[in-house]
Amino acid sequence: MVKIKDTEVMLVEAVEPFDINPLGNLFGGRMLEWMANIGTVAATRFSRGPAVLAFLDRHFFIRPVRLGEFVTLKARVEYVGTSSMEVRIEAWKESPGGRQALVTITTASYVAVDEYGVPRPINNRLEPDTNEKEIFEEAKARYEDRKRKIEDRKTRRFDVTDPTIGLRWRAESSRWATPSDAFVGNLVSAGRLLAWLDEIAGLLAARYSGGVTVTGSVDETAFYAPIRVGDIVTVRAGISYVGKSSMEILLDVIAEGAYGQARHVCTAYYTYVHVDNTGKPAPVPEYVPSNDYERKLFMEGEARRRIRDEELAKVKKKWVINED
Repeated sequence: MVKIKDTEVMLVEAVEPFDINPLGNLFGGRMLEWMANIGTVAATRFSRGPAVLAFLDRHFFIRPVRLGEFVTLKARVEYVGTSSMEVRIEAWKESPGGRQALVTITTASYVAVDEYGVPRPINNRLEPDTNEKEIFEEAKARYEDRKRKIEDRKTRRFDVTDPTIGLRWRAESSRWATPSDAFVGNLVSAGRLLAWLDEIAGLLAARYSGGVTVTGSVDETAFYAPIRVGDIVTVRAGISYVGKSSMEILLDVIAEGAYGQARHVCTAYYTYVHVDNTGKPAPVPEYVPSNDYERKLFMEGEARRRIRDEELAKVKKKWVINED
């Protein structure tokens, strides 16, 4: 029987010059890639076979990571269903002097799959010890809540409508999924996809703000269909809400097979902050919705911003974060 602590895996990455933005800070997309990958390692190891990211919970980038620092990523399995696993992922930075600080923390759901990408049963058992019971029960509650959130998965995967049509500020990018993008078999790494999302969303945020932007947060994201090697992957992005120094970007991903079969992979909301040359938040141009659709998205974005502000305050209080 496997205890929760026995499932933990760790990855240490050094922040190198090609990982950073013009201010010398780690790109959010690189961090997202590392996080998804270490979560995949934990899920694959426990399930004794391939596993794919099915749901990523909201999380915040609460500290910058700079060139020359190290990032320690940890992931562990906290609950197991028939074919899915609840995984916790943490990222800590370490300065050359040895001081450690939390960068981000999130939870996610991974699904064990066979070589065709079809869910398979997990035969391994998770048996928490006495000290892990509370962790196990919290993860079980997330699992039950998550099932309700993805009840429409089968219908959403075939909805290829472009939600960015009608937005003045939008961008689109298509690419081939190649073998170098795969994590196992012919399934594209979730980490690589998250990096692609951050790339185009960051581009759009920089265009609007006219300066350097950093990834502030990623809202909860459901993944409806896998991406396979050989697919054409199209990422569509549009600005849905703008605050004083932040911009919310709506992202939608479609994958097309070799013979044109289109699948809806995911829809996500990333938030970016415009910063000055010292890394402090800087104002962005005022955004005034120009049509009914932009007004609708703006109001929804404003509601999400309030939720994010409340959750971020709780995270900072729990982890006693009052610097950076």
